[in-house]
Amino acid sequence: MDNEKDYYEPDIISVTDENGNEILFELLERYETEDNVYVAITEFHSDAEEIVDSDCEVVILKVIEDGDDEYLAEIEDDNEYEQVSDILMSMVEEKFEVEYFDPEQ
Repeated sequence: MDNEKDYYEPDIISVTDENGNEILFELLERYETEDNVYVAITEFHSDAEEIVDSDCEVVILKVIEDGDDEYLAEIEDDNEYEQVSDILMSMVEEKFEVEYFDPEQ
């Protein structure tokens, strides 16, 4: 009998904002097309109370490569955003067995 338990290990990424502040995010899912890479992230909280109190907002961003560096950018095109966010949120729902709440519906 295997007594080891599977523990969830989040994939943490560090993002530096325009003011030089470091913010930790959990990478929920990654989606790649022929031309682009997109990610679904949420702010990382290590404390159980912070997790419960947080809004758990999922942010969909595009990965931009600049030489050896990568940075995250907003998706400017509304159609591109809608298409990518639908795909990523479906992937997140399946992976974490949750249902996406769309406040616009």
